[in-house]
Amino acid sequence: MKKQLLDRRLAQIKSKLAALPPTEQATLDPPLTEQRVSGFEDSHSIRLPEAFRQFILHIGHAGHGPTYGLLPIDKWLGMPIGGSKGLASPFPFVPDAEVSAPAASGIDAAEGVFPGSITVVHRGCSDFTLLVVTGPGRGRLVEVNAEGFFPPRFSSDSDFLAWYERWLDFVLAGHRGLTWFADQMAGDEAELVATLVNSPVTAHRRAAACTFITYPTPSASLPEVLAQALLAEPQVTVKEAILRALSAQGDSGRDLLPTALPDRAPSVRSLAAILMTTSTRQGRRLAPHLRRILDAHLEVETDRSVRDTIKSLLI
Repeated sequence: MKKQLLDRRLAQIKSKLAALPPTEQATLDPPLTEQRVSGFEDSHSIRLPEAFRQFILHIGHAGHGPTYGLLPIDKWLGMPIGGSKGLASPFPFVPDAEVSAPAASGIDAAEGVFPGSITVVHRGCSDFTLLVVTGPGRGRLVEVNAEGFFPPRFSSDSDFLAWYERWLDFVLAGHRGLTWFADQMAGDEAELVATLVNSPVTAHRRAAACTFITYPTPSASLPEVLAQALLAEPQVTVKEAILRALSAQGDSGRDLLPTALPDRAPSVRSLAAILMTTSTRQGRRLAPHLRRILDAHLEVETDRSVRDTIKSLLI
């Protein structure tokens, strides 16, 4: 039964790849042979997670995918892997656990920033998508920054096939931009709202909010729902994602951004003010009613950085 389910998932992905428009240039390198895959595994004393293993054996092993595409086998051990710890050493982060920075788990960049994982996507600069092959997160995708600019963030997708199929679904659904893919999650509007409002996992709430930044078919009621979620949200990172989602809803969302001006976090207040503006050929534009709101807020704003931000917007 397990094999039958896996075969169905592979068939679904093949079908969705075939349904992509020609403009996607959705080409993958040929699948790897069992001998090549086993040779890689034996040389590193590991076995690749089964979902990924079946993908590279039966669909393809590099090419069409998020950002710059899936990396070929000879790039799996590029930055930020390396070092002496190797693939057989466990990846030291646990899915959905709160982590402040890579150093919190004793990661030593000089010894190989993230052992127990292979690099499947280079997202640009020092950002990478890893597949965990050893440790409690085995089989999961995780977003990392090799220089420690943000802590590792596990994707909510259950395995590589779910992650890759979500990519295809986002392309086929016409998400308004795919640069946010690494921070997002699967689900329709009702499912995403339920996650944003009810999930005890901060990373999942943030991912749900980020998905609304590019969501192609938002309902007319979504801005109000996001504004209510903003008021109830305790975590700054999630609040900032909700603000960006509100801004992405156009004027109806931007009109609700003042909801964040009483927030305790200066970064939230500053971001709300910045997102009230829109970009024009003449520069940033601030609607008259939002200008009046920000002007009034200056009278009660006590944080100097927030005051400076608002003043720059009112010029």
